[in-house]
Amino acid sequence: MPLIDLRCTACGHVFEYMRPLADWPSTPSCESCQSSTEQMLLPTGRSTVDPIVVFRAPDGTFRFPGDANGAGAARYARDGFTRIELRGAAEVRRFEKAVNQHEFSRAMRVAENRQRAREAREATNRSELRQRMQSMSRFGRDVARTAMSRNDQKPRESAKEPGFHSDAYSNDRSSREPSYDPRGRRRRD
Repeated sequence: MPLIDLRCTACGHVFEYMRPLADWPSTPSCESCQSSTEQMLLPTGRSTVDPIVVFRAPDGTFRFPGDANGAGAARYARDGFTRIELRGAAEVRRFEKAVNQHEFSRAMRVAENRQRAREAREATNRSELRQRMQSMSRFGRDVARTAMSRNDQKPRESAKEPGFHSDAYSNDRSSREPSYDPRGRRRRD
């Protein structure tokens, strides 16, 4: 006999009832007011997922402790880091987007600084090469011009999307690399 959840249509009283399969789909009358009832589906229990815990440092960077309540987390809290708890997919996606934007802008600054340093080095090297070209043969000057031309055609360094994501919310059986057992057969985990 299955255990079903019932709700009274008159008084709203909710109760459980062991209904024999032979009595399906009828429902008994309410225990408290004897009115008609309807079957309903109640969640079997409250399931909660542990939050993803992240600590924001005073400088704006993030730390990811291995254990949300362990020694590392206690040290971050003691050092003045802000505890952030991400409790659902929407919060995780917002956090991932914010971290990716922050990291991308940081990578852009680094790429721009490298490009400026490269251009300064190239300007110095070109001026030295042009001075040396005056004493070179015609063939040597042609080789030097070709080298400068090829150097001009090199691609500029650019920042790439960091691709930060939370494995708990982003990787499942469909998106991770397949794993193999010691005999080389694909595992089904």
